[in-house]
Amino acid sequence: MLELKKENKAVRKTEGQYLTLRRNVIYTTFEDVEDAEWFWSVQEIEKFDKLWRINMKLEEISKEMRRSKSSVALLGLDRMMQGKVPARDWKIW
Repeated sequence: MLELKKENKAVRKTEGQYLTLRRNVIYTTFEDVEDAEWFWSVQEIEKFDKLWRINMKLEEISKEMRRSKSSVALLGLDRMMQGKVPARDWKIW
């Protein structure tokens, strides 16, 4: 009987959290980018930084590194935000 009460309490808690999240829509950035790869080796980062600094186009970097354009663009944004590579004039704003 005690186990059943614990289980019911856990179910109510889970349902309460689900309903709370359902009412407050949460948007996850890049959730649907299927071809995005999030993990890079140190060697790949160094190669990326080098190609970025010689101003190679993102499409060419993606071919050279055998990664998707989305992955390379996201890495470029990450590296720029960290100040690891110079910003590019993308004229997107």
